[in-house]
Amino acid sequence: MPAGTTSVGGASGSATSAPSAQTTQSRATKPVKGGTLNVVMSRAATNFDPIRQNDAFSSTVLNTVVDTLYEIDSKGSVVGRLVEKTENPSANVYVMTLRKGIMFQDGTPLNAEAVKFNLERHIQNAQSVRHQDVRDITSIETPDASTVKITLKTPFAPFASKLTGGAGYILSPTAIQKLGEGIQRDITGAGSGAYKFVSWQKDAAGEALPYLDKLVFKPFPDENARLINVKTGDADVMVGNPPYKDVADLKKETGLTVDEVAGIGYSLFMMNTEKEPFNDVRVRRAFSYAIDRAQIRKTVYFDNGKLLDTPVPESISWAHDKAAPYARRDIAKAKSELQAAGKNSVKFTLQISNASPELQAVAELVKDQIKEAGLEMEIQLLEFATVIANGAARQFQSLGLGWTGDIDPDTVYALYRSGAGINYPKYANPQVDKLLDDARQTVDQSKRAEAYKQFQKIVWDEQPYLVYFNAPQIATYRKNVQSYPNNYNGYWGPRDFDKVWKAIR
Repeated sequence: MPAGTTSVGGASGSATSAPSAQTTQSRATKPVKGGTLNVVMSRAATNFDPIRQNDAFSSTVLNTVVDTLYEIDSKGSVVGRLVEKTENPSANVYVMTLRKGIMFQDGTPLNAEAVKFNLERHIQNAQSVRHQDVRDITSIETPDASTVKITLKTPFAPFASKLTGGAGYILSPTAIQKLGEGIQRDITGAGSGAYKFVSWQKDAAGEALPYLDKLVFKPFPDENARLINVKTGDADVMVGNPPYKDVADLKKETGLTVDEVAGIGYSLFMMNTEKEPFNDVRVRRAFSYAIDRAQIRKTVYFDNGKLLDTPVPESISWAHDKAAPYARRDIAKAKSELQAAGKNSVKFTLQISNASPELQAVAELVKDQIKEAGLEMEIQLLEFATVIANGAARQFQSLGLGWTGDIDPDTVYALYRSGAGINYPKYANPQVDKLLDDARQTVDQSKRAEAYKQFQKIVWDEQPYLVYFNAPQIATYRKNVQSYPNNYNGYWGPRDFDKVWKAIR
């Protein structure tokens, strides 16, 4: 196995009545027991502690071992997972009835006290990357073992959606206390899902499922290597999109299934608003006007996905603003913005991962595009973990990342709200803060939509993030892989791997 390989296996003896453990097959072919499913992904996991976990690759593994309070159904709606029923006696109060009989893999009960324990880890730790999602909880009551009553300071419309991951991961309090800091790399006994954690070989590990004997995650940073593994049958599933240059041909492959749904994630450049040259909003606007999003989509992404200049993609139609002021490249406006900033030219660095040929191709193309406007960009290729670390430490001028997004537009809160966990640019605007707070505190979707559209107008003007591409969500897997989910639970749907089985071929 390559360094960082993670394997997970069936949690023998764990009792779970979560929806994902209940298989409802509507096909003529009966699921076949046994076999190993080999899954290739572009990065290895980095951290399994929900307090610190903020990358999609760790959640790929975490989702197979640990259950969440809520999940997202095939229609994109939030429904209960560990929660059987939710009542709202008032807009700021949630009374959750948990499914009974669920045990953690260490033999302890998953009950109301366990839910309270997990939520309080985020509430009491301001450094938690999920703190902003639960900080307005004023009380958590546990009147009995299967009831949790949560009271919020004010109504918070996306609250349940925040508990489909992040603060919604429920781990065994006993395992957390036993493992201590080791929980970042070891979640033995901590979950209640269909998989149990076995070991971390350099990066991560785990074992079996309801149908499969074993599930193995293999990180291959080289996207072409991931593709070859799936095409040859050395891997069964590719997590994450295949190289866009190959999508059209992959759809013609007789041995593969290529399933595509509208994406909720996007690619962006973050600009440090506290450092030269991007502490000047006019330079940020110049950068955004100078790039050609349409050319990027055509040249690098081979006409897949959609060009985008807002952090609220079209897939969230009710909150998306169609104005798109940066959709067309405008060199005249870019030069005008630089001149208004008192500059004829600007030099800066862009930090990106050294493991993605497509991201490197984007960076090289953008470097050429912006020269005409007087912008000179030096590309710095770094390890992915270093890019993340530099972002968190604000040790950058600009950096390129992807955002996996969410079904609720509140996903922008973590990026744009002052003091939020992933706000690497250190962007702060009181008006934006108020709009994002107000959008959280009303359950009226039309009022929320108006708040998000006002928000988009402001960030179009201030451009702390340069959004340029809305990725589709493409699942690629072998034809003998059955019931593979392509949905918005976790990262490309791996939470539902317990429903997957392999036909005999």
